[in-house]
Formats: sequence, C-alpha cells, structure tokens
Amino acid sequence: MVSGIDTALGEITLVLFTTLAPSGVVAFAIMGLFIVRGGLSDEAHRRIDLFLAIPLVVSMVGLVASATHLGNPANALFVFMGVGRSPLSNEVFCAVVFLLLAGVYWLYSFAERPHRAVQRVWMALSIVAGIVFVTSVAFAYNAETIVSWYTVYVPLGLWLNALTGGPVLAMLGLRAAGCASAEGRCGRMLVLCSVASLAANMMVYAMQAFQLPYLENSFTTAAELVPCYGGMIAAFGVLGGAGIALVARTLRDGDPSASREDGDVRGFPDSRRDALRLTVRSAWASALVLAGIFVMRFAFYLMHMTVGLGI
Repeated sequence: MVSGIDTALGEITLVLFTTLAPSGVVAFAIMGLFIVRGGLSDEAHRRIDLFLAIPLVVSMVGLVASATHLGNPANALFVFMGVGRSPLSNEVFCAVVFLLLAGVYWLYSFAERPHRAVQRVWMALSIVAGIVFVTSVAFAYNAETIVSWYTVYVPLGLWLNALTGGPVLAMLGLRAAGCASAEGRCGRMLVLCSVASLAANMMVYAMQAFQLPYLENSFTTAAELVPCYGGMIAAFGVLGGAGIALVARTLRDGDPSASREDGDVRGFPDSRRDALRLTVRSAWASALVLAGIFVMRFAFYLMHMTVGLGI
C-alpha cells in the first residue's frame, strides 16, 4: 500500500508543473493585455515584449518538469493520441499550443520592424490559448475513480492559485520592463487581485479540509493521508501573504511622480540602483507566493486516493 507522501514525492515534477505553469500563463496574459490594448510607445512596446520572457520561462520550466514524468520522451506520442478523450492528453496538447503561440510571438517581437497589428492579434490568440490551457489543467484530474480529487474544490483551487501568483509575477515582469503601470493604478489592481484570490483560495481549502474525513475507500480516509492539511493551508496563507505584502511594499517605495503616461516606460525612480532594488523585491515576492502554491499542490498529491484497492 502506497502512502500519501510516497505518491506526492513520486509526482513531484507534476507538483512543480501545476505550481509554475498556471501562474506563468496568467502573468503572460496580464502583460500581454498592454500589447492588445495598444497605445504604447515603441520603447514601451519593445521592453514589454522583451520581458515577457519572465512568465514565458516560468511556464516553460513547469512544462519541462512535467515532461520528465513521461519517463521516455517517445511516450509523448501516446499522450497526443489521447487528445479529445483523455483530460491529461488535452492538458498537454493545450500546453503545447499555448507555448507555441507565445513563443512564436516572443521571437517575432525581435524582428527589425514587427507589425503592431499582427502582434496584437497574435497576442490575443496567445491569451485565449493560455486561458484554455489553465482550464484544461484545472480539470485534468477530474476523475470519478479518484474520490479525493473529484470535487469542485480542485479546479477552483488551481484557478485561484493562478490568480494569486500570476498578478505578482506580472508585477515582476512589468517592473523589469520599466512600465509605469507597475507603480500606478494597474499595480494596485494586481495586488488587490492577488489578495482577493488568496483569501478566496484559503476559504476553498478550508471547505475542502472539512470534506476530507468523509472521502474514503476500503483502507483509509483522505484526511488520514494529509494529517497536516491545516498546517499546510496556514503555510500557504503565510507565504502567499508575505509575498503579496512585499510586492505591495514596493508600490509604496516606488516614486509615482517619476511615471509618465500610463503604460509607458518610465525612467528609474531615483537611480538604476533603486529600480533594481524594487525589481529584486518583486522577484522575492513572486518566489514566496509560488512557494506557498507549491505547498498546496504537494498537499493535492498527498491526498490521492482511488475508490479501488490502491491508494
């Protein structure tokens, strides 16, 4: 009989994938909305294009980590054969489509004279593909035979994770790009989105915790597989809250008077050192929030429990 910790450690690459990829996609979409909206100066457009690499790399790291779960790269062919009938195959297919669209957009942005209209349409397609991808990840584990996962809390939790980590990661990308919106109203809205999503997710996890003792098979209950679930929720709240508080602090430390037109590139607040300091703090904030999400994704695999003889 396999214990919950054995299952979670065996799926650690998927823990990493479901931690990084959804937040990276949401961050990419948030930064991409500035492109779709238009009205940016050439320099602002160029710098946002450049630093889209941050959420794109985060997403790609998650996908590469999940690929190691296949054991043999040749097994990917069998995964794609299940597209349309297997939720896991749909998840992988949607991931590849998003990364293809987003990657091609990023590479095209380095053209000598990229067409802005083409970029706006291509970015819009990438954002739609990203939303579909995150949704496919949310429902990839919606299997009736895994009673501890076959609940409304699983897709809700994953999307709320993405909406908690994505805005903070987007703040890092926007601040690295020198975007004035990272210091203004847009920055405050992103922080509020993360706060609201964190609070909502804490409630979702708390409701899930009350349900765990009633999810059982012939051997155990889901609650017994995750005896430390309450502590993990608390760790998620502390790490996520600390990360959001840190990025909120960078908003206060930024100099709004140095901002130009909303969405445009600003000069560094007082010096390049100050700008670098704010960017580094945003990176630490992202790391803290993602660490909190990682804890709850680990808990998710801890509670893996089927209705049959295996756990």
